[in-house]
Amino acid sequence: MSENHDHHNQSGLIAFLGSMAFVFVFFIYIVFINKGVTLDEKVQDAAPVGAPKFELASVKDPWSGAPEVITAGQKLYAANCAMCHGAKGDLVGGIPNARNLVEGQWKQGDGLIAHYKVVQNGIPGTQMASFKASLKPYERWAILAYIETLTGNKSKDKPEDVAAFAEKAD
Repeated sequence: MSENHDHHNQSGLIAFLGSMAFVFVFFIYIVFINKGVTLDEKVQDAAPVGAPKFELASVKDPWSGAPEVITAGQKLYAANCAMCHGAKGDLVGGIPNARNLVEGQWKQGDGLIAHYKVVQNGIPGTQMASFKASLKPYERWAILAYIETLTGNKSKDKPEDVAAFAEKAD
């Protein structure tokens, strides 16, 4: 009988057996040891446990710019406005023809009243859609309160004029 002295096959066999051992051990780890991901996890708000939950709808004057209203407005802005105006209102990640909310002059009037009318009615002939059907008035005011924190071109409206307008705005 002659012996087989093919060392190339021997190293290939060792590599094959090593990789099979690795796959087997990895399979055992994934199936029996690793806990994996559960899909029933609850996402918690940033509010501490037991703290009262903020309800934007209960705010009597959402145009005032209270910190809680601004925070709610930031979330609403992210969901409704950031895709066009950018996450920070500066068009970064937004669409090119949208309004830069951080700098530049307002084309439909400078002030919260004019801005509210734009958010409510949109701007005909542009991509600025009306949010009258999709956002409640207090949500529109919250978005404007957040935008007011972003812009360098602040509203010149008097608070009492804004309050009088807001009382009759729909």
